[in-house]
Amino acid sequence: MHEDMALSFFLLLTLGHLIGDFTLQPFWLVLEKRKGWRGLVIHVGIVTFFTAILVWGLIPHWWVWIIVLFLGHLFIDQFRTFVFTDNKKGKGLLLLALDQLAHIVLIWIIAWLALGSPFNHLYLLTTNNYYQLLMYLIGLAALIGVIPVLEVEITVAVWEAQGQTMDKIVAITSADRLLGGLERSTAMLLIALGLSNGLAFLAPLVFVPRLGLMIRRGELKADRTAVTTKVVTSFSAAVLVGMMLYNVPAPTILS
Repeated sequence: MHEDMALSFFLLLTLGHLIGDFTLQPFWLVLEKRKGWRGLVIHVGIVTFFTAILVWGLIPHWWVWIIVLFLGHLFIDQFRTFVFTDNKKGKGLLLLALDQLAHIVLIWIIAWLALGSPFNHLYLLTTNNYYQLLMYLIGLAALIGVIPVLEVEITVAVWEAQGQTMDKIVAITSADRLLGGLERSTAMLLIALGLSNGLAFLAPLVFVPRLGLMIRRGELKADRTAVTTKVVTSFSAAVLVGMMLYNVPAPTILS
């Protein structure tokens, strides 16, 4: 077994988590989770099933670690479902951050117990096309799936700081998920691949279509805070991920 397999295992587990925990969690499942164990088990089952597809046969006894992942993810998520249910006054944003931190730590522990520290071969991120591709896929998964949720949580926190009371779950619109994901991904690639040749300066223009759509629908006039928060969050996330990936050479498929 190659020693660098720990890094591959860790990155694939992370990619599976981001896609399963966010992109493959529709709004109806978010509501179902709030009702009890049935929705929670369905959600965790989807996350671990998709992750299992990614790591299928990658290492000996891989299925044992998938079971550990299922139980660990279920343990972490039950806190948000049954224990920490108060999301008011910006607590939802804090709980989201702590929840994701716990999941990433769980993934690191699983990779470490299975194969050793996944960070012993980080140099491969700059020399190996496979690992570079995984990093870009993780960046895209975060921008497409995670940031819409972050947009909502930050918007709700700002609303509450302004004195508005939020007593319902705010749904993510199709425009925020699809158009927003497209704009963030495009901006990120412009920054990551074009920082040295000037293309990165085109990144702000990518956000014009969704902003124009919000203005056309009257969203800016109705709630300037929500529109501003979403656009700023999207742009900041694209810049942050783009800057991080700028230090990782583009995989062959993108170069």
